[in-house]
Amino acid sequence: MIAADFSDKVLQLLACVAETDEVRTNLDLPLYEYQVLDSMRTVQLILMIEEEFGLKISPAEFERERWRTPRAVIADLQQRL
Repeated sequence: MIAADFSDKVLQLLACVAETDEVRTNLDLPLYEYQVLDSMRTVQLILMIEEEFGLKISPAEFERERWRTPRAVIADLQQRL
């Protein structure tokens, strides 16, 4: 998968869960600090990522700090691939 396509797809999933396109335009948006993501939305995003990419992310192993911004989410998922 090409990196740009992967990033675009992650941002698409994130925008869907967060219900805002701001995650696409501001890759440094503090997701939890601005309450764009909360625990329920994070679980929803984890499930969508698993379905889309086949990446299994255990909510028990999830570290909020690694997903603090859209850019950080993309970087973390690219490492997991």
